[in-house]
Amino acid sequence: MSQYITDIVDQLIKQYKTRDPFELTEALNIFVGYRPFNSLKGFYCVMNRERHIILNDNLSEQEQRLVIAHELGHDRLHQTFAKVSPMKDFQLYDMTSKPEYQANYFAAELLIDDNDVISLAEEGMDYNNIAQLLEVPNDLLSFKLHSLNQKGHKFNIPKNISSRFLGK
Repeated sequence: MSQYITDIVDQLIKQYKTRDPFELTEALNIFVGYRPFNSLKGFYCVMNRERHIILNDNLSEQEQRLVIAHELGHDRLHQTFAKVSPMKDFQLYDMTSKPEYQANYFAAELLIDDNDVISLAEEGMDYNNIAQLLEVPNDLLSFKLHSLNQKGHKFNIPKNISSRFLGK
């Protein structure tokens, strides 16, 4: 499944020539709205055959970028689920759920370029510094390192990865 997700992300980037999740939602005709939620960061749903991503309007731009990339993963991978029932807050960030894991993997593939990680690692940057420089949560970087290892690299992936990093 990981290679399948990587292929979908690569195809999107090639077709639309961007990794920007906001530009991709526009290109894919996905409505993006904002609501004042308390702890919910966002959700994805399909209503009347229209795809929607609703974001918490209290998120920073960086958090919005991450959440919208995650929701794009649901759009590309789980539209059938969202047609039956919206991907609700208590399901969104549960990493024990296969769809949530896959959406996080999709977000890592979309937001983090392989070459950026490889270059920073070759410069001697450690895991935390790479995540900080790329402006992504450490745990999202772990998904990317897993992907790079599947492509033949040998990155050490920290143990004890928080499975709920988007829910923080």
